Amino acid sequence: MPGAGIAVALVLLVGAEALLHSDVFMHRLRAVFAVGRAFDKVQHVEHQVPGLLVIGNSRVDNGIDPLTLARSMPTGPSAFNLGLPGAGASALLGIVERLDVRGLFGPQRIERVLIGLDESFLQADDALGYEVFFGQPSLLEDGTRAYLRARIRLWGYAANLKQLREPAKLLQFFQALRAPVEPIGGGAAERQGYRPGFGGQQDGAQLDRQEAGSTAPPSGKAVADLLALVDLLRERKVKVEVIFPPLLSRRVLYLEAEHPAAGPYLAVREALEQRGIPLFALRNAHLMGPAEFVNAGHLNDRGAQRFSASLGEAIAGSKTAEIQRVGRP
Repeated sequence: MPGAGIAVALVLLVGAEALLHSDVFMHRLRAVFAVGRAFDKVQHVEHQVPGLLVIGNSRVDNGIDPLTLARSMPTGPSAFNLGLPGAGASALLGIVERLDVRGLFGPQRIERVLIGLDESFLQADDALGYEVFFGQPSLLEDGTRAYLRARIRLWGYAANLKQLREPAKLLQFFQALRAPVEPIGGGAAERQGYRPGFGGQQDGAQLDRQEAGSTAPPSGKAVADLLALVDLLRERKVKVEVIFPPLLSRRVLYLEAEHPAAGPYLAVREALEQRGIPLFALRNAHLMGPAEFVNAGHLNDRGAQRFSASLGEAIAGSKTAEIQRVGRP
């Protein structure tokens, strides 16, 4: 029949697009794509609502063990690590809005949110495609391209789908379709979202972008989304705190008033302080050494256990913890 090939192609494209809009399908790919692992974490929170939620990027994912954190706090709340490698403020705002629509924030639900804040969290880099699935772009405010990427996911997520041209990634894909496969480091339930850091776990190209762009100025949209996220949580009567993660060779720019690139980050810090958000960081930037890091920006399990325990003590008000609340620069 004339045009039959075009019709079949359209049916296949529509079917593939529909699958990319299915939470169940994306969760099935949790061992294949970073977005799939994000769905694993988000759905876990939706079904087993914690009292304390930790959000951020890979430095949170590898750096905070929620079980150790909770044990160091007097009330011992249930806690979950929603750190997502490569995620920024815009993607996390979308996830927080999704959880908010389901009524998960407030008393007797998620009562406390801890945000891990470094420079890359506010830089416009969504290489892993989180915003395609979790973002809520507006046609008027964000433009046609961002709006359509989130609605035509075959287009918006195309760069990540191209990974399937690699034989190893394609094999992972088919294995995940045949039977459930957990991501590297285990599923969301195994360690309450925490993934111990070890060599080779992070995507090399993504790490290079993160470090190379660390002193670049923040994206205006990402800053606005961070503040919108904080304001939404405060409206829901959620206790919000910020932790600046440790780095091996330097401090994040939010803490470096003398650094020439620090200005925009200090402005973000001031905006958080004006909202009354408690800010925490290591009392001494050199308290943690090379043996506690996988690489310059990510803790290994030994470092994460020490950091998590001290963080819990600091949030609980200990004056002797290695992590302390920081004041104005």
